[in-house]
Amino acid sequence: MVRLCAELGGRYLVHGSPGQRRLEAGDDNEGRKRGIAYFAAMAATARDAGVVYLIEPLSRRDTAFVNSVDEALEIVVAIGSPALGTMVDCYAAATDGDDVAALLRRWLPKGVVGHVHFNDPNRRGPGEGELAFGEVVDVLLGSGYSGAVGIEPFVYEPDGMACAARAIGYVRGLLEARSRRARSG
Repeated sequence: MVRLCAELGGRYLVHGSPGQRRLEAGDDNEGRKRGIAYFAAMAATARDAGVVYLIEPLSRRDTAFVNSVDEALEIVVAIGSPALGTMVDCYAAATDGDDVAALLRRWLPKGVVGHVHFNDPNRRGPGEGELAFGEVVDVLLGSGYSGAVGIEPFVYEPDGMACAARAIGYVRGLLEARSRRARSG
């Protein structure tokens, strides 16, 4: 996948995959060692391919391995490769009790966030739940973030096209509102 990402012109490849991170009961230490060895190998492959492999912190509901940006960065620092980084998933962070805007304010200035997933704790797209994406957009733009933002819902109602159109319209509306505030203010 890393090489395919490079061949397609991608700069980042996100490792989410909760099913591939399951730790067996009583296997926490050995499982974590295997996970770190895997990420070290992926960092080397990513470096050779010219991409950055991003560890996605996931909700504790989904996995017991890498549930916070702090935990992802422990691995990134331990491996020490510029081809390994992390990202922020709004669903995972908010579900585990983090204030997403505060999390981004903390980590964006340090240059360790390579990607952001927009999704709500209700597993729907942005604007379909309780998360205040307006503040998240303000933090991203105010920080000078130039990375990508992916819309990542898990519930597609009434279907995928409608879900995508709704999310795109919502985010465009947030951007337009921010632009109007900047012009008037």
